[in-house]
Amino acid sequence: MANSSSPSVIGRVMVILNLFREHKPWITIEDVATALEVSAPSAYRYAGELTQAGLLLRTSGRYRLGPKIIELEYLIRSYDPIIQAAHNLLYGLAELTECDVLLCNVYDQTIVNVFHVPGKHPVNLTYTKGLPMPLFRGSQAHVILAHMERRKLKRIYDAAMADPALAADARAIGSDWAAFSKELKRIRNSGYYISRGELDKDVTGVAAPVFDEKGEIVGSLVLSLNIKASPPISEEMLIGMVIQTANEITKRIEQMAVEPTLPSP
Repeated sequence: MANSSSPSVIGRVMVILNLFREHKPWITIEDVATALEVSAPSAYRYAGELTQAGLLLRTSGRYRLGPKIIELEYLIRSYDPIIQAAHNLLYGLAELTECDVLLCNVYDQTIVNVFHVPGKHPVNLTYTKGLPMPLFRGSQAHVILAHMERRKLKRIYDAAMADPALAADARAIGSDWAAFSKELKRIRNSGYYISRGELDKDVTGVAAPVFDEKGEIVGSLVLSLNIKASPPISEEMLIGMVIQTANEITKRIEQMAVEPTLPSP
């Protein structure tokens, strides 16, 4: 039986769903019982409830993600307001620059690549669509951190300093809080950030911030290209196009907040 420190119902659901990974499409009752620290009968009950809800599907005694997940992914892909605001602009930017174009959204402290348009010469990216991305590495992370509310940013920084898995990445931005915040202020004033090999050794990323109608950071627009490749236009022009497109996405998000009718995907 779970003890008093057991997670809430929603917490248990997330523990189970988080068992799925890129190379782990199936889970077992033993996986559920171990993750939740509960008995096998309790694990069966939790898995059964998630199966009834459509979040899991039972096949030959194992479980995979269920049809409700597919439905939710469709709704996000087709009707998420940020994706809708950016959709045709991403394709246009990829065509003009011949580079890969990514839209990376931030959900509290998690950055996810939610839309990816390959360029004329696609690059090999580790963090493909749907995978959480590092919070302190890469162009997408730097511009998002640079526009976070200062108190929230300080909490994130302090937590990173206490986490051996994140501390080195945070220190790479700044050796202490003063240096960290100074560098992010510089990025904020610049309006963009260029990373070279921070996520993938052969990839350059150029990113600019995207905001909602209240001026809060919701993500970043990223142009990705091979470090050794020669883009059809200068780096200065690439920067200008990324900033301009990100600004246009922000304007569209603002307009959609006033006129919430969404365009067709």
